[in-house]
Amino acid sequence: MKAERPATGPHATLENTTDPALKYADPDGYPRASIHPMRFKIVQTPDYIYQLWEYNESWRQIALNRPHSEVPDISWFGESVGKWEGDTLVVDSVGFKDSTWLDPIGHPHSEDLHITERIRRVDHETLVFDFTFDDPKAYTKPWNGEVTFKLKTDGIMTENIYTISDELNFRQRFLNEKPSIPIRPSH
Repeated sequence: MKAERPATGPHATLENTTDPALKYADPDGYPRASIHPMRFKIVQTPDYIYQLWEYNESWRQIALNRPHSEVPDISWFGESVGKWEGDTLVVDSVGFKDSTWLDPIGHPHSEDLHITERIRRVDHETLVFDFTFDDPKAYTKPWNGEVTFKLKTDGIMTENIYTISDELNFRQRFLNEKPSIPIRPSH
């Protein structure tokens, strides 16, 4: 983590960031996608729960009441399975690409990352995600985190897709850097 150069936080450097989401327009991965300051929705069907993010129009699928695959595919958001324990959704996730960060300041992980979440609604307007991160290749012991979200009742989500051309345009306009590839004008 000490080698990473995030674009936010106490060691921020937008000009020389190593953040793969900014440098390569890679997806944020999970759980980072949920801490992005944009909206998301949760949609439940009988067999799956989908978490849909406004930022980069990404989505995560949580299969209900089934085990993990014998050999889960490695992916940006991992393979997630869940079950209801009373009014708490317990989600178990494995199979994450190790190129994502857990958050915008550079907490790394390996492909052995295992996340257990307990998602519950504490009142009509408040949703709490309790995380347990277990990754023996990246951390000496499991650790916990919590994120709280407040309900927005208008249901509006806008298109917000981040691309390399957007990043290069931003850098050219605001950092006065000369991009290494041509920038198409945005309309």
